[in-house]
Amino acid sequence: MTDSNKKHTFREGFEAHLESPIPLLTRVGSFIFGKKIPDSYTKISFYLGMAIWTVFLVWIILGYMVLTNTSWIEAEKGLDIHKLITTRGTELGFSGDDFQNNLILFYNVAIIAWAGIFVGLALQWRKNRYFIYFIWAAGAVYLLGMWFLLGFSYWYNDTTLFDKIAFFFLIGHSGLHYYFLRKELLGEKVNFFGIDEQDENE
Repeated sequence: MTDSNKKHTFREGFEAHLESPIPLLTRVGSFIFGKKIPDSYTKISFYLGMAIWTVFLVWIILGYMVLTNTSWIEAEKGLDIHKLITTRGTELGFSGDDFQNNLILFYNVAIIAWAGIFVGLALQWRKNRYFIYFIWAAGAVYLLGMWFLLGFSYWYNDTTLFDKIAFFFLIGHSGLHYYFLRKELLGEKVNFFGIDEQDENE
């Protein structure tokens, strides 16, 4: 193959690569999650965690967008968002714009916290036992951030039962997954990871 043909082939391949994001996404996915596919239990745990992560992240982003675009929403929809937020803040013991400012700050903290949880989920997929520290630490930042910035009453009254159950399910199930993963890494026989238990007398 001549040099001109090689250059032509390379250019065609490069252009085809640029036209489709799939190869890039595949490489990014391999970099984050690794190339090894984990066992069924780990995959189920990961998918459940990602479902919860997606729900929370979507609500956080939507809430942040509403709070930072109150003037536009009021102009377009005629809904006084600022007044609604201020009224609810007064009921929770805040004054003036303190509640809205704290909400915006909390959403920033929450985005960082759930980014940390995503790192934990990626490590969980890789079956790295350090995943638990990311999920629990980031989860603590999220929950304590809400309590300190918005108050326990806000968490108790203004977050849904689904939010509470989903959050503590993620934390609790992560602990259970860590327990079985640690047993597997120590060489103990478990069956949650596709390792067949055998009679020790055999």
